Amino acid sequence: MKRDAWIALGVAVAVVLAVVLVVGYLRAPEATRIKVGMAAPDLELPSIGSDGVKTKLSNFRGRPVLLVMYMANCHPCEEDAGALERLHREYLRKGLIVLGVAVDADPQTRRDFVRRHETTFIVMEDPGGRAVREAYGSWKMPEAYLIDATGVVRGVFLGRTEWRSRDMRERIDRLLPPPSGNAS
Repeated sequence: MKRDAWIALGVAVAVVLAVVLVVGYLRAPEATRIKVGMAAPDLELPSIGSDGVKTKLSNFRGRPVLLVMYMANCHPCEEDAGALERLHREYLRKGLIVLGVAVDADPQTRRDFVRRHETTFIVMEDPGGRAVREAYGSWKMPEAYLIDATGVVRGVFLGRTEWRSRDMRERIDRLLPPPSGNAS
């Protein structure tokens, strides 16, 4: 009886360790091919509501970009949606571009997500996420890249992120252009 209890305990510990390691790997920025300090791969995809007109990431060169990839049936993506919209509304006038990439296969699912969350930032469509996987080499939703005005990745965020945290605001603020003021 004691031996069976030890075996069961050992198996339980091994399972818990395996889950912790897998979750850690999936959330680690090192798990994505694109690292901090690398040039952000360009994406050119149609945008929701644009009648097929494509949006190109590199067209925003000169301004910092928060590139966020997500899918509608992803619980952390749902949790992040409102915070990302608030971040967009607050920082757009300061120079930050929030750019989404919806990777859901179904076009109606992508559009419903944008409508449901009252998203006003540009959301590109990548049905099935093929372009995202080819360019960024990852598939951990949500997935985000903070890109500076020169196109260099300055932050990699996998999974649920506290977009309104002090740390995140400081990271973004460092990438913004200095405020223009009237000198008297």
